[in-house]
This record gives sequence, C-alpha cells and structure tokens, in this order.
Amino acid sequence: MRIAFTHAFCWPEVRRGAERFIQQLGAALVERGHEVTILSSGWASGSDVLDGVTTVRLPRKRDDQYGHEADFGRRVLPRLLLGRYDVVHSMGRRDALASIRAARVHPRRRTVITDLGLPSRSYWDSVGPNEARAVERVVKGIDVYSCMSRYALDYLPREYGRHDGVVIPGGVSLEGFAPAATRAEHPTLLFSGALDEPRKGIPTLLAALPIVAEREPDVRLWLSGPGDPVPFLDAASVEARARTEVLGVGDASGQGDRYGTAWTTCLPSVADSFGMALIESLACGTPLVVTTDGAPQELVTEGVTGEICEPGDPAGLAAACLRAIALARAPETADACRSSVARFEWRTGLAPYVEALYRGEAVEWPTRTGAARR
Repeated sequence: MRIAFTHAFCWPEVRRGAERFIQQLGAALVERGHEVTILSSGWASGSDVLDGVTTVRLPRKRDDQYGHEADFGRRVLPRLLLGRYDVVHSMGRRDALASIRAARVHPRRRTVITDLGLPSRSYWDSVGPNEARAVERVVKGIDVYSCMSRYALDYLPREYGRHDGVVIPGGVSLEGFAPAATRAEHPTLLFSGALDEPRKGIPTLLAALPIVAEREPDVRLWLSGPGDPVPFLDAASVEARARTEVLGVGDASGQGDRYGTAWTTCLPSVADSFGMALIESLACGTPLVVTTDGAPQELVTEGVTGEICEPGDPAGLAAACLRAIALARAPETADACRSSVARFEWRTGLAPYVEALYRGEAVEWPTRTGAARR
C-alpha cells in the first residue's frame, strides 16, 4: 500500500508522542513492504528519508497552534489531491478535513484519523466554533475514527453518537527500550511528561515525596520532559525540593536509560488519553504509578506491573509509590512489565493491526483494564 501520514508538526523539531508515533509506525510499515510518506510542516522546510520513511516538511508560516494547524490543512490539500495514496492517516482535524475532501477525487482511498486527545464536545465548544465545527465534520466524514485508548474512545459515542470507532494506541520498540543492568542506587521516582502542566499532577507528586521519605529515607524524584517546573517547585516544601532533580528533555536516545534506572515511573495525571512514556517505561522493566482518572490505568495490573491511586491525594499517591518501590525490588517485576507491553511492539503488534484496519478488516485492539491485586 501507498500510505501517507499527515501531521502539522514534525519530528525531531517537535518531540512529543504524536511525532514519534507516525515515524515509528511508518518505519514498521515500511518493513512490511509498504511505501510511507509523512506530509508535515516545520520552520525548516524540505524533505528527508529516515528508516525508509520519506518526510516532506511544508514551510511553517504561523506561530499560533490553531492558526498553524488550519494553514497546514489548506496547504497539504494539493499534495493529497495529486498523490496516489491508498490510505491517508491524519493526526489532526484540519489535515483530516483536507484528506476527506481529497478522497472525493480518490474514491477508493481510505481515510483515517487518530485523535490524540479526547473527542469531547464540551472541550471543543470551549475552544471556539471553528474548531468545534471542524471536529464535527471529521467525525461525520472520516472512514476510520480512532482514539489512543478505550478511555478516550468511550467519548466518541457518548459525545458525538458515532459507534464504530477503534483504538489505535502508541507503540514501543522492545529492542530500543530494554531493562538497565541496574537501577539507581537509591529508590528513584521518575516523572516523564510536560513539567509545566498542572493536569499532569506534579504538585501532588511533590506533596507526596516527603511522605514516601518517611519509609524510604533515600528516595529521589527525577522530573524529565519539556517545560519549566519552577512554579511547582517554589510552592513545594523544602524537603521535596531537596529530593528533586530536574533533568529536562535530554537526548531522545538516552530516554530508555532514564526509564530503566528509575525504580518507578509516576504519572499522577488526570484525563490523559494515553501515555507513550508509560509503555516505554514498562518495556524497560519499570513499574508504574498512575491514577484512576484517564487511560494510563489501562496499562497497569495492580501488584504486578504497577499501582493505581486516586488523583489529587498526596497520601494515597505516596502509598502507591511505596508499593511500586517494593515491586521494583521483586526480581520478577521487570519481566512482568516487559511482557505486558509485547502487544504494543511496533513491528509485530501494532503495524499488523493497523495494516488490517487500512484494508478495511473488522479487527479490535486487545485493550484491557487494570486487573485486581494478586
């Protein structure tokens, strides 16, 4: 098949889950014999080939997100009209609208969108009528509407009345993400995500840290990701600040080392639609701590691959972190964590599944929610 991904942002200029998603999935599809092109946009325009995937970057004209996405949707349309693609897989509503329009000229082409967030009508209404109408038109016109988790997909019939949506999650390379030879010397909690977003739960994690220290006096916290956490740190206790190290974004090639040497990866967030960092942590043999609010709990079997707590509760989060530290000490935990994400392997799990969706087959992603404690 000739497959095009469309996304208004490009790797490595923007290093988020979505940009990794299309590059890694594209490379896995190339290995399976398909021709893959990424139509994207960046401040540095041009084209290149990475792992067999051709990326074409249209010149970015606007700095504001919604204006840029709308502009990209307009400028990618001629490429979609002229391109002889069998499938166009979009990551944004504006490029998905262009894909739907171009498919009128290519009636045998299959159009797909992966919604990176939540198909929430109230959210898009709050953004503004133009974006809300764009989402409505995509929901009605796209062949395949996918979300990254069952939690996110449940919004689609409830909010928009569409009942044939599917799950297309992010994936992981089990070769690229593997357990470290040893963990950090002392119990170390890793937060990997946006460091300046309150929804991710850093304030709760900082409040929980001294409570964890009552039982684990050498505990440390690493903050890894984009953004400035200083306002959260300034509001935290002196002890929490002393136990915290801000690692920043770091080099992409070194992210696996952070996951593997940490004792647990903690994401006490709410309303997350998935968590690429979480499946990468599990691939590195590191158990998780997540909350009952959002998709990350779908990745956890309590007492086996991680722990689950209520959001916004420092004491509950501290207790979950202590249980996860105990899991990290158990010799069987690394293998259990790694085995739990085998189905997310790009080449052997995700690519064959997506390939079947592209062909129009009725397939379902094997989601599962957190199991009971052993």
